[in-house]
Amino acid sequence: SLGMATFELYRRSTIGMCLTETLDDMVQNGTLSPELAFQVLVQFDKSMTEALEAQVKSKVSIK
Repeated sequence: SLGMATFELYRRSTIGMCLTETLDDMVQNGTLSPELAFQVLVQFDKSMTEALEAQVKSKVSIK
């Protein structure tokens, strides 16, 4: 779906990759559970979507 593709794009951004790497490290060393790491990524996806919708005002129309 388009929504999942958008989330994938966010996670492949520099900040998304850094977040994922940090969460992976925290899960590996036992600081964070895999479930909580997943919840953080889901919240990251939602927050990125909301932030971009609020910040990006221009729209493109293709005829």
